[in-house]
Amino acid sequence: MHGWLRLCICTVSLGAAAGTAFAQGAKPLASAHLNDVAAEAAAGADAIRDNVRGDETFLGTYNCVSPSTTDGKTPIVCHGHISPVLPEFYFSLSWHLDAFGDRVIGKVEIRHESEVAPFQTIGDAGSRAAETIPNNGFELIDVNFDGYHDFRLIAEGTAGPNVLYRNWLWQPEEERFAANDALNEIVSPDFDPDTQEIVSRWRSSAAEGGVDIYNWEEGVPVLIHRETDRYAGPSSCTRIFYDRIDGELRETGTGACD
Repeated sequence: MHGWLRLCICTVSLGAAAGTAFAQGAKPLASAHLNDVAAEAAAGADAIRDNVRGDETFLGTYNCVSPSTTDGKTPIVCHGHISPVLPEFYFSLSWHLDAFGDRVIGKVEIRHESEVAPFQTIGDAGSRAAETIPNNGFELIDVNFDGYHDFRLIAEGTAGPNVLYRNWLWQPEEERFAANDALNEIVSPDFDPDTQEIVSRWRSSAAEGGVDIYNWEEGVPVLIHRETDRYAGPSSCTRIFYDRIDGELRETGTGACD
């Protein structure tokens, strides 16, 4: 985690005390309270690990073969393992170039290794990216820290550094991938397996940008912490801290930007 972000937020239970600790000049927390918070965070992490059904240490690889022509007649084919105990998966991405020269991914067919027929077909992937972006940003990555790799494609580029993705999460019980609309709304997400958090770095304008941090709760990413930098001039910047308290995101402190 980048040093300028924060000290640490591992669970929602940090609440207002955590947010205040981030702000410059905030009153230090009592060491006994910190020990209680650390113990609770460790217990929560242990509970999450106990519920993992896949292999959280699995580091899978994947490869894609892009077509050599631009007529869209040959699909992009990506393949890789999402788990050490499952067969290799093949993803066939149908595509075409739109009027602006962007590559649009339509249908995605997913099949097991050595099988011809797909076990799942996604009718409209909703992915549009510049032709220079390899395979529309296809990735196999564990986005919800359950030990299974999921897959995502770039949905579209937005202003500045903000990038949106379309995400499909593996459902072990159904043995299929399912879209996650809430995750699709998070710009430029990075996934930290150590803290089991999603980190989103965003910019809304030349004068404002920040970082959001999410935890997974019942299959939905929930915003638990935000740091917003607001610029009033070349040398004037205020960082505002927010934390989720009683189910709401509340301002918990301010300080100078790094």
